[in-house]
Amino acid sequence: MLTIKRTCSNKIITRAIDGEGQPLVALLDPGAEDCEVCIDRDQLQARLDANPESIIVYNQQADAIALVESLEVSPAQVFIEIRQDTKGVLGLQAYHKKDHAPEALELFHE
Repeated sequence: MLTIKRTCSNKIITRAIDGEGQPLVALLDPGAEDCEVCIDRDQLQARLDANPESIIVYNQQADAIALVESLEVSPAQVFIEIRQDTKGVLGLQAYHKKDHAPEALELFHE
């Protein structure tokens, strides 16, 4: 089970709405109020290497997905994908990436 603060999830979704159509990749430290946006792969990988417990947050934009897939991460790495359903509603989906197959995690809001 993964728990993040409701205010944090609202900030993530708001950031995705504000940057509609743009890639969004960030790191979220456990218990943090907000995620830290990373501007490129090197910055993201360095921050992740320094804080391996950080959660990778990204949207469904092609460049964001490509950047996330290029990272060297452990099988236990946690990801939160900002997803948009067919009606345009944004939500968050958390998962582990074990053996290149996503394993869904329950995401709870405090």
